[in-house]
Amino acid sequence: MKKRSIKRFLRYIYLKLVRIQDTPEKISLSFSIGVFIGIFPTFGLGGIIMIFICYIFKLNYLAGILGTFIMNYFTSPFFWTLSYILGDFITTGKVRWRGLERTGAKIFILRYLLGNLIISILFSILSYFVVKDIIITYRKRKRKVKPPSS
Repeated sequence: MKKRSIKRFLRYIYLKLVRIQDTPEKISLSFSIGVFIGIFPTFGLGGIIMIFICYIFKLNYLAGILGTFIMNYFTSPFFWTLSYILGDFITTGKVRWRGLERTGAKIFILRYLLGNLIISILFSILSYFVVKDIIITYRKRKRKVKPPSS
């Protein structure tokens, strides 16, 4: 994907998000839960899980689904690597990449999941505040620019 395509995709997500007709808090909460689900390994069921959570808690479907897009072909290697390194650091106190063949599948997966859980929570919390601020700022700016009606 070209740099221009990535920029267009991010702009598309931004515009979809700020134009949702809901409270900034509800949009931000929905998006942040989507981010958590997007980062945490759901084995392709993230969208379905997000729709189910939105239905149960009466959250915003669109914002939640948009949040799951944080995990994509470009960000996945970053989150996978960061998750394992963090989990390895928490369990051993050292940062080193030993890989699956040296640690064994169970230990590798446990370290990955521990790191991933923390990363998912951190990015979810961060996204809540960032998205809320973006929406509030966008709406304030829109109110100031609104032309007078005749």
